[in-house]
Amino acid sequence: MTELRGKVAVVTGAALGMGRSLTGLLLREGCRVGMVDIRERELEEAGEELSSLGRVAAFVCDVSRRDKVYDLAGLVHEELGPVDILVNNAGIVRSDPFLEKPDDSIERTVAVNLLAYFWTMKAFLPDMVAKRAGHVVNMASAGGLLGVPYITDYCATKFAVVGLTEALRQEFKLRDLGNIRFTYVCPNTVATGMFEGARPVRGTRLLAPDEVTAKIVEGIKKNRSFIGVPASVYLIPLVKALAPIPVLDLFNRLMGIATSSETTVGRKWDPS
Repeated sequence: MTELRGKVAVVTGAALGMGRSLTGLLLREGCRVGMVDIRERELEEAGEELSSLGRVAAFVCDVSRRDKVYDLAGLVHEELGPVDILVNNAGIVRSDPFLEKPDDSIERTVAVNLLAYFWTMKAFLPDMVAKRAGHVVNMASAGGLLGVPYITDYCATKFAVVGLTEALRQEFKLRDLGNIRFTYVCPNTVATGMFEGARPVRGTRLLAPDEVTAKIVEGIKKNRSFIGVPASVYLIPLVKALAPIPVLDLFNRLMGIATSSETTVGRKWDPS
């Protein structure tokens, strides 16, 4: 999808952080953008601020609720038209030792970070199939390529997002459903409230949201299937394939990967 002008995009988790940044970039590219978030006040503020850049519409929705997501698809279609680009960006994280991790926290993490991707894709992909063109971007993580202690449920969902996206890319090609692209994005830790308290891995720094979102827009234009930020993320699958597990575990400890999320506080979220 080399030309984004005139396209309709939906971005989840759009009120803050990378979602807000990405919305701004897509508007500058000439897209009409549906901003989706559960945080009504922050979403309204972001929509008002970004409206000077182009046509933007804000939709309050809990994307973990499939009934709400299916309703959302109708609202977006009515307000902005058929969707060309879907960015699944909404996510949550909580750091706890596994045996101390509350059951409801695990269920909520899976619902927001994984199941919501199923509901949004089932809701918006029919528009793309009808056009035989479109692009889905699923936010994964470097923690979806390499497991990180204390955020086990988060890593499990991000590993699953990688597999989900790879499987769908192949399935849509096999079924000849048109030129519909699927991309998963694996950044290192991004300096947003979501990862408040996280420690940078030795020799690295926390990424600015704009660093990642600029790569996403570039990846959509170049039809990339996998976006790693920074470039060293692309080496993770190779290192895992070649290094013996004890060596890999030692490397993770020495580099501070194993303890990078031990102090993560995350962004507070109140479902009420």
